[in-house]
Amino acid sequence: MKTDLPTIVWFRSDLRISDNPALCAASQKGPVIPLFIWSPDEEDFAPGGASKWWLHHSLTKLEKSLDRIGGKLILKTGTSLEVLKSVLQQTGAQAVFLEPSL
Repeated sequence: MKTDLPTIVWFRSDLRISDNPALCAASQKGPVIPLFIWSPDEEDFAPGGASKWWLHHSLTKLEKSLDRIGGKLILKTGTSLEVLKSVLQQTGAQAVFLEPSL
């Protein structure tokens, strides 16, 4: 059921738009707010140079892909829960979709 209320799609490790289950499900509900949160302190390991290089280029490609379909990626740094609460409050989004954990 479509609604005017936005849904956040929290991109974590699945940084693609094609065949992305979270993005697909959220887009069926209504407006989508794409979000990526950089929170290296919450990771099991400190990201090295190669990981940061990969992430930079993957986020750049994601931004371009979202731009082609009319979306704008929001990039935030901080504790995931705090950032999510802030973005929910600022946008009025009523749901958060993300890829399932492996």
